Amino acid sequence: MELDAGAQPRTHVAVVPTERTRRRWVGEFLFAAVANVIVFNILFQLYKTVRRSFAVRAERIGHHHADQIISLEKKLHLYIEADLQHWVLSLNHSVITFLSWYYAAMIWIFYTCCVIAIAFRPHVYPRYRRVFIYSMIVALPWYALYPLAPPRFTPGEGFIDATGIFGPADVTKSPIVQANRFAAMPSMHVGWTTIGGLMLAMALPKYKIGWFLGTLLVALMCFTVMATGNHWWLDFIGGWIVIAICFGLARILPEWLDIPWLPPRPRRFTEG
Repeated sequence: MELDAGAQPRTHVAVVPTERTRRRWVGEFLFAAVANVIVFNILFQLYKTVRRSFAVRAERIGHHHADQIISLEKKLHLYIEADLQHWVLSLNHSVITFLSWYYAAMIWIFYTCCVIAIAFRPHVYPRYRRVFIYSMIVALPWYALYPLAPPRFTPGEGFIDATGIFGPADVTKSPIVQANRFAAMPSMHVGWTTIGGLMLAMALPKYKIGWFLGTLLVALMCFTVMATGNHWWLDFIGGWIVIAICFGLARILPEWLDIPWLPPRPRRFTEG
């Protein structure tokens, strides 16, 4: 190929982000991560405060609804929670201790998934943030209409409060806002872990790493909530229903929560 007279050959120049650009990105990332966690924690405490307002009625009829759930599961031949807990307790106590801590750490595991999504997919993450916020609003009426005692409050069925015995503490006795202990359905432990797992799948697509980690987190949480006596298996079906509704809402409602958080991560590229 011949060049025109006076023409200069094209060159490829590596453009490397400056240290200043990197520091700016890190600063913006840290601000976004901290801001999201703080706002989520405030909303979580407000959510628990509203849910706690249902406690008096919940304590009065929650056991009756638990009897209904037990009866339904037995009719379906899927009453498995008591046998599952007994089997886990027959293993080394380190197993039930790990599961109890995993249950107690749910919200911080969810926050970790949020931070990973902010770092790797900042402009897709707001959709999942909206789903999380909508889920609090959608779940609250369910707690008010159908308060439900968890398995650990039905010792006549052979359950124990594993989280209270083997965990860091009774997670319902928060130093900030105490939880409504008769709010087993829907299980937002499973619901929010599912959102976190989907965020990992979205943020870490290479080699399906995110899908593997997300599936592991959700499967382990489903197992955990039953083994520790905190939920019936129908509760996490309820949690998935809430999340499905909220993904639908996030699709059709205005994207008023989609705040642009971060520019693309600085990286090497070439110019021709």
